[in-house]
Amino acid sequence: MTEALRDLLGLDVASEAEDMEYLEYLADLSLESVLSSEPQNLTQSSQSILRSVQALSKRSHKSMVELAIGHASLPETILNLDLKALELSAAVPGLDAEAERFSTSLSKSGGSQILAQRKEALHLLENSERIVDLLEVPALLLSTVKSSLLGYSTSLDLYGHIRRLSSLYPDSELVRSVMSQADSAIRQLAIDLISSLTAPNLKLAAALRTTGWLKRIVPELVPDMPAENSLPAVFLICRFSNLITTLEALHPLRDLADEELMRQHSAGQAWSGGQQTERFLKKFIEVFREHSFYLISISKNASGGSTSEAELSADNLGSIPPILSAFPVHLVGILLETLRKYLPVVKDPASRESILTQVLYCAGSLGRHGADFGMLLPTIGVAEWPDLVKRHRLLAGRLESVIADYKAPTTGGRHFLFGLGSGMSTAIILQPLDLLKTRVQQSGESSLYSSWLELRRSPKQLRSLWRGTLPSALRTGFGSALYFSSLNAIRQYASRANAPRTCEGGMTSSTALPKLSNTTNLFSGAAARTFAGFVLMPLTVIKVRFESNLYSYRSLFSAVSDIRRREGFRGFFSGFGATAMRDAPYAGLYVLFYEMLKSQLGALAEGGSDSDTKTAMGTPLASSINFGSAILAGAACSAVSNPFDAVKTRIQLQPQRYRNMWQAWYKMITEDGFRSLWSGLGLRMGRKALSSALAWTLYEELIRQYGSL
Repeated sequence: MTEALRDLLGLDVASEAEDMEYLEYLADLSLESVLSSEPQNLTQSSQSILRSVQALSKRSHKSMVELAIGHASLPETILNLDLKALELSAAVPGLDAEAERFSTSLSKSGGSQILAQRKEALHLLENSERIVDLLEVPALLLSTVKSSLLGYSTSLDLYGHIRRLSSLYPDSELVRSVMSQADSAIRQLAIDLISSLTAPNLKLAAALRTTGWLKRIVPELVPDMPAENSLPAVFLICRFSNLITTLEALHPLRDLADEELMRQHSAGQAWSGGQQTERFLKKFIEVFREHSFYLISISKNASGGSTSEAELSADNLGSIPPILSAFPVHLVGILLETLRKYLPVVKDPASRESILTQVLYCAGSLGRHGADFGMLLPTIGVAEWPDLVKRHRLLAGRLESVIADYKAPTTGGRHFLFGLGSGMSTAIILQPLDLLKTRVQQSGESSLYSSWLELRRSPKQLRSLWRGTLPSALRTGFGSALYFSSLNAIRQYASRANAPRTCEGGMTSSTALPKLSNTTNLFSGAAARTFAGFVLMPLTVIKVRFESNLYSYRSLFSAVSDIRRREGFRGFFSGFGATAMRDAPYAGLYVLFYEMLKSQLGALAEGGSDSDTKTAMGTPLASSINFGSAILAGAACSAVSNPFDAVKTRIQLQPQRYRNMWQAWYKMITEDGFRSLWSGLGLRMGRKALSSALAWTLYEELIRQYGSL
């Protein structure tokens, strides 16, 4: 049906799809619909389309007109586009050549200056923070320089960092500029430090700190001059300027003194004034003494002995001496010139003595640094100076004596402890010899060999040799302590009482104790030993009976109880007379021989050396002399006093049979012969010689080493 309608209407096969769709629509309608309703629908659609077209033309007629005009100019536009395309195709080869040239010029292998500048700019941008920090260093250094003393050390550290940068980058303009600013700041720091050395109240710590900083700065600022040569001079000049400034503050007093000087010249011999001159000189000397001593003290510590011995000895003739060694001469010259000018104005003897006393103290103060100028005072016309020095030395000696008297009680405990230690040590070491001596002396029939065999037959041989060690150590230890402390007290008293002395030459000695006359040595030793023997007599009785085989005491307590029960308290002092007769001569002769032998052996040890070159005797040599003198003195005194020791032993062992010293002496001679008085002599000589040598040597070495603590 559709195709028939198409043919009827004369439409070709290639008709539009909408036409074909409408024909299919008509074919589907009934005839009645086609004839009645379809024309109406078409009329309505036509009217609707017409109205839409009218509305569109009303709304968009301007666009339609413009579109029509543009459509009319389209051919001309296409022609122009064709011309431009031809021009573009002609310009492309030139553009390609320029692009090739630009690429070649900006390649890495081409060495482009633009790329180099760009790289430099990028590198500068990457290190911008570091450059900013470097530029801030001079300002930071200047701020630390202007800050307090605590910033000086930081300033020097910053300056050292800048110098390291300068050595690493010597060609950098920026680093050179920063280095120049840092040099200016560090010069200001050096000026400030040198100015601080002229402060009125410069302390040692501040001086050392300041000179330490200057030692770090000066080699950088003045590389041609070593700091060791320049700094001491700078320091002395600064401190000397402070001294001069302080002395110039006395200008009003100096003017008054000058007026008195002029009045004295006009008055002649009738002059009796000088009060203002006295005030000026006293104040001048006071200021000079304080500042000069402090100046030299700080200078010595600040310079620190920087000049080496090799430098000083390199050229003894051509080299300039260290400034510190010549500076006190200049200081003393200022004081002497002032005294030469103004001291004659003061005529009152008391005033002159007061002024010269100040000068004496000033000379002594500088003398501690090797600048004692006292010997120069007579050269300026001070005639009373020698007498004044003598009086003050006498007063100083008396003061030392008073101080020694004050300190003497404090040393007694030290002598007691040293004597206790030396006595107990020797008693423990030599106990076997003392035990054998007691066994030999307890009976005239015993011999050394038989006593030795008896000890060997005992169950405990080694322990039996040290039987009675405790009472012997206590007796000997405390006896030595009492003996040495009392002997020292007696000798010190005799020394302070101006007892006659010996060995007063310049010869050195091995002794650490006061040197007295022979008579004083004899009586002081006897008195000290008698006192110590009386105090320790109970221990001596207990020790002798405990060592003897006549008694079988199991302990010290049992020995004390038995003596107390049988003999009473008097039994503890059995044999004291014989002991005193033995110990007093022994100790007196021992001290006498000991001191004499030390003097003789010391003279032999010194040889023929000049007395002016002798120094303190060394410890090994002194110990050897003391030990040898003690052995010889102990052996000699033991031989002399052995009869008293034998009598004392018999009385202490058998008090019922030997009631007193004279009865014991008589019975021993009549029953056992004179030989019994020297029984045990060899053992006693050996033991006493070794005991005395060890005790005295150890005691004197302890006094030598620790007696001044």
